[in-house]
Amino acid sequence: PVCRSSGSSSSRHNSESVSMAVDVCAMQENLRWDGVPAVAHHAELTKMDEFNYYISEYFETPPPAVNVLDALAVLMGWSGDSKQIVTKMTGQRHTEDKMYPEHFSDFLTKLKEADLVGLSATEKDRFRMLMTEQIAWQKFDHEKERYSEQTPMNSYDVLKCSQACFHLFEWMRSLLPDEERPPRFVDIDIRAFRDKEKELKQKGCWPEDPLPGPAERPF
Repeated sequence: PVCRSSGSSSSRHNSESVSMAVDVCAMQENLRWDGVPAVAHHAELTKMDEFNYYISEYFETPPPAVNVLDALAVLMGWSGDSKQIVTKMTGQRHTEDKMYPEHFSDFLTKLKEADLVGLSATEKDRFRMLMTEQIAWQKFDHEKERYSEQTPMNSYDVLKCSQACFHLFEWMRSLLPDEERPPRFVDIDIRAFRDKEKELKQKGCWPEDPLPGPAERPF
């Protein structure tokens, strides 16, 4: 099978918050960043200065991306909905707007300087909640043959929404103590991924495992 990138734009999602099956390439991408220093994620964000890298203005923003952007707003002292937050980041109000590289560069500088120390206790609690809480993101557990209506925030589901939001999530994830950080994936997805890996390797058609991040991944 052709291994395609998953998560470069939320325009690939409709408003239904349902994750039916594991995305092999998205999980490979997620796993290859495991253990990579946060500064590498910040560096990746320099390549993602367009409105549509984060969300599409034409569809409802998926819940994992909403939480990432809301957590960013807490960290930066902003307010507004997801699209307004992305505008504060990129300077663009719409996907067709001209780009504002200086505006985005200024945002990245401020992001790198931001930490939880300057937040109030209430703001810290809200940031932590948004980064780790259970969200309305339905998954089907094939082993138990039933749906799970909620899923905790995790790197894999954020990546499936947006590559840019993934790197933003990983940067903010690093601000939390190790024991409070959201997981890289949930059990349902990693079990499905390992089952698919076994199946496709037996058939001789498993996509080549990518190099560890931040090495460029060929597609």
